[in-house]
Amino acid sequence: MNKELKFYTISLITISMIFYTISIITTQFNILTFGTPIFMIIYGIAGYSPSIAALITFKRYYNKTNEFKLFLKSIINIKQKPIMYLYTIFAPIVLWVSAYIAFKTQSKNLLMLRYPLSLIIFIVPFAIIGGGLEEIGWRGFLLPKLLERFSPTIATLIVGCAWSIWHIPMWFVVGSHQQKLMFIPFAISCISTSFIMTPLFYKTKSIWLCILLHAIDNACFYVFYVSVDSNLITSIFTLITAIIIFYIFQEKL
Repeated sequence: MNKELKFYTISLITISMIFYTISIITTQFNILTFGTPIFMIIYGIAGYSPSIAALITFKRYYNKTNEFKLFLKSIINIKQKPIMYLYTIFAPIVLWVSAYIAFKTQSKNLLMLRYPLSLIIFIVPFAIIGGGLEEIGWRGFLLPKLLERFSPTIATLIVGCAWSIWHIPMWFVVGSHQQKLMFIPFAISCISTSFIMTPLFYKTKSIWLCILLHAIDNACFYVFYVSVDSNLITSIFTLITAIIIFYIFQEKL
């Protein structure tokens, strides 16, 4: 592990554990309530810890080079080819449709959409703030660092596993969305999303598109009846779909 990756990992663990611990203790002992302003600031710092750690690491090791400026630019670089925007929009939707198909194979009689797909447009701005900005750390820093040492497949698996494990403290925060979910299907869904993220980042080097894809993926939760992490069958089927998408685009890596 090189010094930048080691520093990032230590920073990420330190920041997230401090603020997740505060979040857990304050809600478990009814000191603060999920959703109140003070609590959400604390919880927000924990949620942004991958990005905070990445910014600190880049500032520490690349401040005197052009890399730090390029890194900041890639966060807000919206000028991308239309084909990459189409991939960003439709790749996560394909995963959610695949989850619905898997759910239907279990003889479940359920509509696919809770609301029209167009609603995603209105949810995405909030989803960017509420989760998408994590990508500054996950795909903006961690993935390219791992790609220096590992194949795209291995790097994707490592990021996906780290991403899912990082969420574990949320299961102990009273009032969090994760308390309604099963961890294993959720973890598999994180790995699935990682597989469709890697070709996107590798092709564009755009953190912005990864942020947008993450936000669209989160927005789909409110639009689709069946979630990609509804159960083990839907999550595995979603993972298979994501791997197929990944290998279709692997020639571009």
